[in-house]
Amino acid sequence: MPKPSTRPATDDATMPPAANMTTAERIAAELRREIVTAEIGPDTAIRQSHVAARFGVSQAPVREALSLLASEHLVVYATNRGVRTASFDRAEVREITDLRLTLEPDLLSRAAKAFTPADATAAARAIDEISQAADIHALMRANDRFHMALYRPAARPLTLAMVRDLRGRHGRYLGFMWKHSGHGPASLREHRGLLKLMTDGDAAQARDQLRAHIAASSKAILAALDEHGID
Repeated sequence: MPKPSTRPATDDATMPPAANMTTAERIAAELRREIVTAEIGPDTAIRQSHVAARFGVSQAPVREALSLLASEHLVVYATNRGVRTASFDRAEVREITDLRLTLEPDLLSRAAKAFTPADATAAARAIDEISQAADIHALMRANDRFHMALYRPAARPLTLAMVRDLRGRHGRYLGFMWKHSGHGPASLREHRGLLKLMTDGDAAQARDQLRAHIAASSKAILAALDEHGID
């Protein structure tokens, strides 16, 4: 069973409330949502003048917003082509998967030793949010909250930061796959199964199930790219 603890279980790295965002951060947040949910497809031009007109601002905060998105690998500055959303890359999907298979099961194993009722509650709440998500963006945010609730008790901040970065890069592929293939009940069952194993203290089985979950997600993404003729 999870160990009781007063350690906070819900310190997710989330964006600041909209009221506290700068103009550039608000623009970046909306463009980020559109990119990761595949409303804006890969290798699509982002014209600064159009974005400025859309948000009713000068181009200065737009440039700042695009710089933020470039730091997250969501857009690229292409010579003679301006700013574009990043292209999809099957090799990147495979490399991200390999790294996740190394880092995330290790975090989960370490987290199992310190998993508390508060952590279990946070993870269960995220599962409820996944099942009730009204759109892909809400689904993706809840999915990230679930995984972070499982990993955070490991108390490995550097590894957790690397995992967040990898999951951020992975997010636009996941959003593309969910947009075209949907988010089925199998994934929800896997999440519930992972949480039960963690609350039961079965670290070895939880680690194995997580590896299978990550591998299945990668396989589904590659299949979606195949289906839409993306090399």
